[in-house]
Amino acid sequence: MTSEPGAVSETFAFACRNCGHTWEAMFQVMFFTDPTDAAGLHTQEYVDEDGVAIRSPLADAVCTRCGSRRVRVTTPGGGRPAHDPAG
Repeated sequence: MTSEPGAVSETFAFACRNCGHTWEAMFQVMFFTDPTDAAGLHTQEYVDEDGVAIRSPLADAVCTRCGSRRVRVTTPGGGRPAHDPAG
């Protein structure tokens, strides 16, 4: 992977369908290109506010209050769903 990835900040809003808790969190999305891949494979990694690499918050959201995985992820301000793993 390249040593100098591109990065953008993304903020997501979360709503727990179990306890009703809502919160927002900002992540850095780091984009990498594999220079050894003839097809120019691109990957991305999410980094939380503490600088820790994490799985995508869209696929692995957990309620910060009750620990439930029944979390709806939306754009900030209660906009459209970014991803709804709870269906």
